[in-house]
Amino acid sequence: SSGINAEYGGHKGDFITAPELTPVFGEIIGAWSLLYWQQAKLPPNIHFMELGPGKGTLMRDVMDTVGIIGPAFFGKAPKLSASLIEISEQFIAEQERLLCGNIMKRVTPEQIFENANYLTRTGLHKARFKWYSMLEHVPTDRPALYLMNEFLDALPVNQFQKTEEKGWVEVMVDVERDCDKLFYTTYKTGRSIKIDQDKELAELPVGAQIEHSPAADEIVASVAQRIVQSGGAALIIDYGEDQVSTELTFRAFKDHQQVNPLEDLGLCDLTADVNFKNLKRAVAGIEGAKAHGPITQSNFLTLMGIGERFRQLYSKVPPEKQDSIIHAHNFLCSPEEMGDRFKVMCITRDSDPIPFCFESS
Repeated sequence: SSGINAEYGGHKGDFITAPELTPVFGEIIGAWSLLYWQQAKLPPNIHFMELGPGKGTLMRDVMDTVGIIGPAFFGKAPKLSASLIEISEQFIAEQERLLCGNIMKRVTPEQIFENANYLTRTGLHKARFKWYSMLEHVPTDRPALYLMNEFLDALPVNQFQKTEEKGWVEVMVDVERDCDKLFYTTYKTGRSIKIDQDKELAELPVGAQIEHSPAADEIVASVAQRIVQSGGAALIIDYGEDQVSTELTFRAFKDHQQVNPLEDLGLCDLTADVNFKNLKRAVAGIEGAKAHGPITQSNFLTLMGIGERFRQLYSKVPPEKQDSIIHAHNFLCSPEEMGDRFKVMCITRDSDPIPFCFESS
């Protein structure tokens, strides 16, 4: 998970996320949300739910887009609301300022963890924003669009390695008692014994290494269950692969540089690639839910018309700002940058229409 004191995102932070780079990313997500809401024939009361909203930038851009172009879809202004799942006091303050214009009163850790819904405000486009510490606390009384952008990669992972003598062993972190230094070691654990029994993984060679995030699987299954119960869809955007990876990807970043994850504890951003194959398996375990994709971020954004949107912006800005528009487009869509590394997956009810952009996935 992210470091407790790590500077998250933005050009000064440990890494740059798509929403921090350009509002066009959030515009595309907002437009896709409207298309899906219309496709699924849902009423014009649009409820968003974001897990790991960061600074609130994506939610702001999505809300702005839906608030401005929503009337063209429904013939009237849609009624907007959002639930944000957040436990960081710093992020809560930034989200509240961005989405509601100011901070009424800073919430305390006690309030965050003792109240299911610890903050409620009215903000952009008259939307009702509610903050929760856990997904389970949010009522399932209406359809919702769940957004997870670079959220699952921050969840804990278990790592395993295949050995000649012991089969699969778990990679653990231990501490040198005399100098308090952390180091990696391996143990035979209950989890590694379970991996021994997986027929697909049995074919991997000695020396192969794999990662698994039970927390990511559980959250995605929970979201799929909520969609089956109340309707809506989920959009998951993250870096990772749709196959079993035999390399370990857990790593740490500080000031845009990759560093040792076992040093500067709490001051780095910790991350691991998302295993979309496992996520699809988690969704398949929920009766009535269906996973679509993943497709590449480049494919998703291009199908949603991002090229045309950037061309419009390019023609309207002064020459000194045109380079930044080209850079943003390349960063989001180029295979060497985020374009192919990042994937987009959608979850719906299996009885709902196939969402736009995912028809051939």
